[in-house]
Amino acid sequence: MAAPATPVRLADPVAHAFDIFQAATVSDAMFSLGLKDSALDPIVRLVSGKRLLGRARTVGRTPITANAGQLELAKDYAFAIQQVIDACQPGTVMVIATQGIASHANWGGNMAHRASHLGAVGLVTDGALRDVEEMEGYGLTIFAQGTSVRAGQHRFATTVANEPVFCAGVYIRPDDIILGDRDGVIVIPPEHAADIARKAAELLGIEKEMQSYMDSGASLYDAVMKYKVR
Repeated sequence: MAAPATPVRLADPVAHAFDIFQAATVSDAMFSLGLKDSALDPIVRLVSGKRLLGRARTVGRTPITANAGQLELAKDYAFAIQQVIDACQPGTVMVIATQGIASHANWGGNMAHRASHLGAVGLVTDGALRDVEEMEGYGLTIFAQGTSVRAGQHRFATTVANEPVFCAGVYIRPDDIILGDRDGVIVIPPEHAADIARKAAELLGIEKEMQSYMDSGASLYDAVMKYKVR
């Protein structure tokens, strides 16, 4: 059993049910229930912090071209990313989808400063960020493809705000539950959260029994056969 995740500071019993579970256990639970795989591609890695648990707020960004910038792509979204950040609440996880492009940072110190002040707990992006040391100072947990000193301003346009996005191969909706640890990030659909939490608790119990059985002298093979795990 892992240490508790970064707390969801807003009272959120649905999300809090996953405090004690590793992302891998939740992935196994969803597989056992026949739910669709919602683990982000491992290209998104832990950059700062340890664990993350909260509710998604989503932003989608598109690289501008020589003949199409923010005004051409989505003129009404020119300041949408700032507005989404300004609407953060305790327990918010910012999700910024960049089509997997990590050449320039789409998250930085000023954004982190404002989001953390409002109670946000972290960021998930398939792109890049900068000012990592500031993130650590704010206590934010960050998952990203990487870092870049280059600013994304004038290089990306915001085209989606508080609507579903595709990030690292996964469809993420506003208010989906985001759980991340050193193994990776998984998206938990709230409508299935209760069933997933129950199954995860069941699997965690089986794992403890299996390890206790091996501690008593059983082989790994015997334990696998007894508890019918892969």
